[in-house]
Amino acid sequence: MTTGFKQGSTPFHLGAFVTLGCAVLLLGPSLDTFRADAHVTLSKIGLLIATSSVGYLLGSVTTGRLLQTQPAHRTLGGGLIIVAIALAVLTSMHGLVGLAVFECLLGFGGAMIDVTGNTVVLWVHKGGPVMNALHLAFGVGGILSPIIVSRSLLWTGEIRAGYLLVAAVMVVLAVVILRRPSPKNPHLAGERGFPKGVTRLIVLAVLFFVAYAWLELGFATWIFTYASARGLDPLRGAAWLGTAFLASFSVGRLVAIPISAKVAAKYIMLADFAIVVAGLLTLLVGGRNLAAMWAGTILVGLGTASMFPSMLSLSEPNIPSTSAVTSTFLVGSSIGSIFLPPIIGALIDRNGPAAMPAMVLAGTIVCGTIVAVFVRSAKHT
Repeated sequence: MTTGFKQGSTPFHLGAFVTLGCAVLLLGPSLDTFRADAHVTLSKIGLLIATSSVGYLLGSVTTGRLLQTQPAHRTLGGGLIIVAIALAVLTSMHGLVGLAVFECLLGFGGAMIDVTGNTVVLWVHKGGPVMNALHLAFGVGGILSPIIVSRSLLWTGEIRAGYLLVAAVMVVLAVVILRRPSPKNPHLAGERGFPKGVTRLIVLAVLFFVAYAWLELGFATWIFTYASARGLDPLRGAAWLGTAFLASFSVGRLVAIPISAKVAAKYIMLADFAIVVAGLLTLLVGGRNLAAMWAGTILVGLGTASMFPSMLSLSEPNIPSTSAVTSTFLVGSSIGSIFLPPIIGALIDRNGPAAMPAMVLAGTIVCGTIVAVFVRSAKHT
């Protein structure tokens, strides 16, 4: 079997996730620019999150099937090229419909990268530290996204240059990855049918990823808008608060790499939930207090960091890591992204910025409940 580290492919998978983090999270700090260009309300521009998630859902389903018949690197490289095209065209769109179409295309290509990367790491490394490293790479890209947007605005007066930069890097990565040998699928003979107990665990895991999208994407997408509504300068204070979230998110994933080699995933997740709840309560109680905003944001970033990879690692001993299963997990994430983050934008419009941490807190409680049921069910499977 071709393995990632032996053939030198894993560093390129990590690179792909850095650019994926950039591409996906460019939307948050760009929402105000897109809203102004399209002359629509905050609630309407929030629909771009939903259209991107529809693309993610379609891409997740498609990629699960592609990985059963196509080399993994062909799928990964194709996803990088599709996202690069979407990024290159997005900033030329000045109407809501055009923006929605290319956000959907971005979501489709992003899912190809996401499903393939996660599946390959489960095939080759069985999750664990390498899974956390993969998601750390996504977080690093996320840190760069608000910096790229703010620098592009300051230096050129528009966001286009930043988008084109990310697109160019993705094309280079795609060319390199397409030339490398692909890891082989170890589950081709076992892609069909699971016992009843395993099916129940799959359903619970999918529900977790629905709720996790509510929690993580809801916060990451709206933190820039939340901070601006709390009085921070959009190009400096709000952008840097968003960067603080993504920086703490990445630090959390970096710390989780050695911890996940020694501590069971369920205990890591218990600590994650406690940290996130503490951060959200700090935001709710602190209001406009700048120190509370920074402390709460950093805590939420640290706590959400390893939830996604920890759930994948928690699932690995109990659920076969087939491409169909991994794509189903990300379908759940896409469904959550379609409906829940846009609702947060509408609630901010109607009830003010405090609606954001309140809704994310509700999502955290739902996530924690699902994990508790999953762990209990896994003991009897």
